[in-house]
Amino acid sequence: MLILLQIMLQLVGFTLLSLSLQRYYNHVFSQALGLKKSTCILCRCAGFALLIVAAIHAISLWGNSLGLVYVFATATLITTLLAVLLAYITYKSKDNRQIN
Repeated sequence: MLILLQIMLQLVGFTLLSLSLQRYYNHVFSQALGLKKSTCILCRCAGFALLIVAAIHAISLWGNSLGLVYVFATATLITTLLAVLLAYITYKSKDNRQIN
């Protein structure tokens, strides 16, 4: 159950960090409007804060060595999942533009 909390914190943190980039923000929300500077800063700060909270949470629960192993293991899984997901969203948005 505790590892699930670790995964969820990192998933939301990395998602917010990726949404702070103009490219992925436009692909996910399909808006012609650009990403506002305040939204970008908010997403980056919240993303980094959640990743730091996840790391501190893991280290406090499992100790230094095992906590860091869990942090980097879940970070690897989450970033791989997000990379595949964002590539799929980009691929699907290109397909929709070709059909229309």
